[in-house]
Amino acid sequence: MPTPDPTPLLPIDGWVGTRELPGYRAGRIVVRLDHLPQVDAEHLYFDLLLLDPSGRTADNHSGPCHAMRCEPALEERSAFVRVVAELLRHAEDDFNGLTALRHALSYIREHGVGVGRLMAAAQLLDRACSEDSVIASLDHMLRLSVGESEAREVLVDAVQRQAGGQMSLDYGSLAHRAPAPPDSSEFEALALRPLVAYVVRTVGKTRARDYLRAVTDFELLPQPGMFEL
Repeated sequence: MPTPDPTPLLPIDGWVGTRELPGYRAGRIVVRLDHLPQVDAEHLYFDLLLLDPSGRTADNHSGPCHAMRCEPALEERSAFVRVVAELLRHAEDDFNGLTALRHALSYIREHGVGVGRLMAAAQLLDRACSEDSVIASLDHMLRLSVGESEAREVLVDAVQRQAGGQMSLDYGSLAHRAPAPPDSSEFEALALRPLVAYVVRTVGKTRARDYLRAVTDFELLPQPGMFEL
Protein backbone atom coordinates (compact mmCIF):
# COMPACT_ATOMS: atom_id res chain seq x y z
CA MET A 1 0.00 0.00 0.00
CA PRO A 2 1.50 3.40 -0.94
CA THR A 3 2.36 5.80 1.84
CA PRO A 4 0.09 8.88 1.86
CA ASP A 5 1.83 12.09 0.84
CA PRO A 6 2.13 14.21 4.01
CA THR A 7 2.81 17.39 2.04
CA PRO A 8 0.02 19.95 2.71
CA LEU A 9 -1.90 21.34 -0.23
CA LEU A 10 -0.72 24.66 -1.58
CA PRO A 11 -2.96 27.68 -1.07
CA ILE A 12 -5.23 28.47 -4.01
CA ASP A 13 -6.33 32.01 -4.76
CA GLY A 14 -9.52 32.72 -6.64
CA TRP A 15 -13.17 33.66 -6.69
CA VAL A 16 -15.85 31.62 -4.99
CA GLY A 17 -19.59 32.10 -4.64
CA THR A 18 -21.64 33.85 -7.30
CA ARG A 19 -21.52 37.22 -9.04
CA GLU A 20 -24.39 38.44 -6.86
CA LEU A 21 -22.90 37.03 -3.64
CA PRO A 22 -19.16 36.88 -4.27
CA GLY A 23 -16.35 35.49 -2.22
CA TYR A 24 -12.60 35.41 -2.60
CA ARG A 25 -9.90 33.07 -1.35
CA ALA A 26 -6.45 34.55 -0.58
CA GLY A 27 -4.17 31.82 0.69
CA ARG A 28 -5.84 30.26 3.73
CA ILE A 29 -8.40 33.07 4.04
CA VAL A 30 -11.84 32.98 2.40
CA VAL A 31 -14.10 36.05 2.60
CA ARG A 32 -17.60 35.81 1.21
CA LEU A 33 -20.94 37.58 1.32
CA ASP A 34 -24.38 36.09 1.72
CA HIS A 35 -27.96 37.36 1.98
CA LEU A 36 -29.74 36.02 5.05
CA PRO A 37 -32.92 38.12 5.46
CA GLN A 38 -33.95 36.07 8.47
CA VAL A 39 -30.81 37.39 10.22
CA ASP A 40 -30.70 40.92 8.81
CA ALA A 41 -33.01 41.98 6.01
CA GLU A 42 -31.17 45.24 5.27
CA HIS A 43 -27.53 44.13 5.25
CA LEU A 44 -25.47 41.42 3.63
CA TYR A 45 -23.95 38.69 5.79
CA PHE A 46 -20.17 38.48 6.23
CA ASP A 47 -18.51 35.07 6.42
CA LEU A 48 -14.78 34.61 6.93
CA LEU A 49 -13.13 31.19 6.90
CA LEU A 50 -9.62 30.27 7.96
CA LEU A 51 -8.63 27.06 6.18
CA ASP A 52 -6.17 24.45 7.38
CA PRO A 53 -3.43 23.23 4.98
CA SER A 54 -5.76 20.57 3.57
CA GLY A 55 -8.46 23.13 2.74
CA ARG A 56 -10.86 22.33 5.59
CA THR A 57 -12.27 25.05 7.82
CA ALA A 58 -10.07 25.60 10.88
CA ASP A 59 -11.86 28.69 12.24
CA ASN A 60 -14.46 31.21 11.15
CA HIS A 61 -15.91 34.62 11.93
CA SER A 62 -19.32 35.66 10.68
CA GLY A 63 -22.16 38.08 11.27
CA PRO A 64 -24.23 40.84 9.65
CA CYS A 65 -22.06 43.22 7.65
CA HIS A 66 -23.43 46.65 8.54
CA ALA A 67 -20.95 48.22 6.14
CA MET A 68 -22.67 46.48 3.21
CA ARG A 69 -26.35 47.11 2.71
CA CYS A 70 -28.19 44.92 0.22
CA GLU A 71 -28.23 47.66 -2.43
CA PRO A 72 -24.52 47.99 -3.39
CA ALA A 73 -23.55 47.36 -7.02
CA LEU A 74 -22.04 43.99 -7.80
CA GLU A 75 -18.64 45.60 -8.42
CA GLU A 76 -18.69 47.11 -4.94
CA ARG A 77 -19.43 43.72 -3.40
CA SER A 78 -16.58 42.10 -5.34
CA ALA A 79 -14.19 44.88 -4.38
CA PHE A 80 -15.11 44.49 -0.70
CA VAL A 81 -14.44 40.74 -0.48
CA ARG A 82 -11.22 40.97 -2.54
CA VAL A 83 -9.78 43.83 -0.50
CA VAL A 84 -10.69 42.24 2.84
CA ALA A 85 -9.25 38.88 1.77
CA GLU A 86 -5.98 40.49 0.67
CA LEU A 87 -5.79 42.53 3.87
CA LEU A 88 -6.17 39.34 5.92
CA ARG A 89 -4.04 37.09 3.71
CA HIS A 90 -1.19 36.84 6.24
CA ALA A 91 -3.14 37.51 9.42
CA GLU A 92 -3.89 33.95 10.48
CA ASP A 93 -2.42 32.39 13.60
CA ASP A 94 -1.73 28.65 13.55
CA PHE A 95 -2.21 28.42 17.31
CA ASN A 96 -5.08 30.80 18.03
CA GLY A 97 -6.87 30.88 14.69
CA LEU A 98 -8.88 34.09 14.33
CA THR A 99 -9.29 34.73 18.06
CA ALA A 100 -6.91 37.67 18.27
CA LEU A 101 -8.41 39.28 15.17
CA ARG A 102 -12.04 39.46 16.26
CA HIS A 103 -11.91 43.14 17.20
CA ALA A 104 -10.46 44.05 13.80
CA LEU A 105 -12.95 41.80 12.00
CA SER A 106 -15.88 43.35 13.87
CA TYR A 107 -14.58 46.78 12.87
CA ILE A 108 -14.51 45.72 9.21
CA ARG A 109 -18.08 44.40 9.41
CA GLU A 110 -19.29 47.63 11.01
CA HIS A 111 -17.30 50.22 9.04
CA GLY A 112 -16.12 48.60 5.82
CA VAL A 113 -12.88 49.32 4.00
CA GLY A 114 -13.51 52.71 2.45
CA VAL A 115 -11.16 55.68 2.57
CA GLY A 116 -9.72 56.00 6.08
CA ARG A 117 -11.48 52.87 7.30
CA LEU A 118 -9.05 50.54 5.54
CA MET A 119 -6.01 52.04 7.26
CA ALA A 120 -7.74 51.87 10.63
CA ALA A 121 -8.54 48.19 10.02
CA ALA A 122 -4.94 47.50 8.99
CA GLN A 123 -3.65 49.15 12.17
CA LEU A 124 -5.96 47.01 14.30
CA LEU A 125 -4.69 43.92 12.52
CA ASP A 126 -1.05 44.92 12.93
CA ARG A 127 -1.57 45.29 16.66
CA ALA A 128 -3.29 41.91 16.91
CA CYS A 129 -1.06 39.89 14.58
CA SER A 130 2.34 38.40 15.19
CA GLU A 131 5.48 40.19 14.06
CA ASP A 132 6.02 37.58 11.33
CA SER A 133 2.50 38.13 10.01
CA VAL A 134 3.07 41.89 9.78
CA ILE A 135 6.34 41.32 7.94
CA ALA A 136 4.63 38.98 5.47
CA SER A 137 1.77 41.44 4.95
CA LEU A 138 4.03 44.42 4.28
CA ASP A 139 6.30 42.40 2.00
CA HIS A 140 3.24 41.29 0.01
CA MET A 141 1.86 44.81 -0.28
CA LEU A 142 5.20 46.21 -1.46
CA ARG A 143 5.33 43.58 -4.18
CA LEU A 144 1.76 44.34 -5.23
CA SER A 145 2.38 48.09 -5.21
CA VAL A 146 5.48 48.33 -7.43
CA GLY A 147 7.04 44.90 -7.79
CA GLU A 148 9.88 43.30 -5.86
CA SER A 149 12.81 44.97 -7.62
CA GLU A 150 11.60 48.56 -7.36
CA ALA A 151 10.30 48.05 -3.83
CA ARG A 152 13.68 46.70 -2.72
CA GLU A 153 15.55 49.64 -4.30
CA VAL A 154 13.29 52.19 -2.61
CA LEU A 155 13.52 50.40 0.73
CA VAL A 156 17.32 50.07 0.59
CA ASP A 157 17.60 53.81 -0.03
CA ALA A 158 15.16 54.65 2.75
CA VAL A 159 16.81 52.35 5.30
CA GLN A 160 20.28 53.65 4.45
CA ARG A 161 19.15 57.24 4.88
CA GLN A 162 17.44 56.51 8.16
CA ALA A 163 20.33 54.42 9.44
CA GLY A 164 22.54 57.46 9.25
CA GLY A 165 19.90 59.85 10.47
CA GLN A 166 17.03 60.11 12.85
CA MET A 167 15.93 56.47 13.14
CA SER A 168 17.60 54.63 15.99
CA LEU A 169 18.43 51.15 14.74
CA ASP A 170 18.81 48.29 17.20
CA TYR A 171 21.34 46.08 15.43
CA GLY A 172 21.92 43.77 18.38
CA SER A 173 18.31 42.62 18.64
CA LEU A 174 18.23 41.86 14.91
CA ALA A 175 21.43 39.90 14.61
CA HIS A 176 19.82 36.45 14.81
CA ARG A 177 16.99 37.11 12.35
CA ALA A 178 17.62 39.96 9.93
CA PRO A 179 21.24 41.09 10.28
CA ALA A 180 21.81 44.40 8.55
CA PRO A 181 24.71 46.39 10.00
CA PRO A 182 25.03 50.02 8.81
CA ASP A 183 27.15 49.18 5.81
CA SER A 184 25.87 50.15 2.37
CA SER A 185 27.06 47.03 0.60
CA GLU A 186 25.38 44.76 3.16
CA PHE A 187 22.09 46.67 2.96
CA GLU A 188 22.15 46.43 -0.82
CA ALA A 189 22.71 42.67 -0.68
CA LEU A 190 19.54 42.03 1.32
CA ALA A 191 16.43 40.73 -0.40
CA LEU A 192 13.11 42.50 0.09
CA ARG A 193 11.76 40.30 2.92
CA PRO A 194 14.83 40.75 5.21
CA LEU A 195 14.71 44.50 4.59
CA VAL A 196 11.05 44.61 5.64
CA ALA A 197 11.84 42.42 8.65
CA TYR A 198 14.66 44.78 9.58
CA VAL A 199 12.31 47.77 9.61
CA VAL A 200 9.50 45.98 11.48
CA ARG A 201 11.84 44.72 14.19
CA THR A 202 13.42 48.14 14.56
CA VAL A 203 10.46 50.51 14.66
CA GLY A 204 7.99 47.93 15.98
CA LYS A 205 5.17 46.07 14.24
CA THR A 206 2.51 48.63 15.18
CA ARG A 207 4.50 51.53 13.66
CA ALA A 208 6.03 49.78 10.67
CA ARG A 209 3.18 50.31 8.18
CA ASP A 210 3.01 54.05 8.87
CA TYR A 211 6.79 54.33 8.78
CA LEU A 212 7.11 52.52 5.46
CA ARG A 213 4.29 54.57 3.96
CA ALA A 214 6.17 57.73 4.94
CA VAL A 215 9.58 56.72 3.57
CA THR A 216 8.38 54.98 0.39
CA ASP A 217 5.24 56.98 -0.49
CA PHE A 218 3.39 53.68 -1.12
CA GLU A 219 -0.05 53.08 0.40
CA LEU A 220 0.76 49.52 1.56
CA LEU A 221 -2.94 48.72 1.58
CA PRO A 222 -4.90 46.58 -0.87
CA GLN A 223 -6.85 48.72 -3.32
CA PRO A 224 -9.51 47.55 -5.81
CA GLY A 225 -7.47 48.95 -8.69
CA MET A 226 -4.70 46.43 -7.98
CA PHE A 227 -6.92 43.49 -8.86
CA GLU A 228 -9.21 42.13 -11.53
CA LEU A 229 -12.77 42.30 -10.18
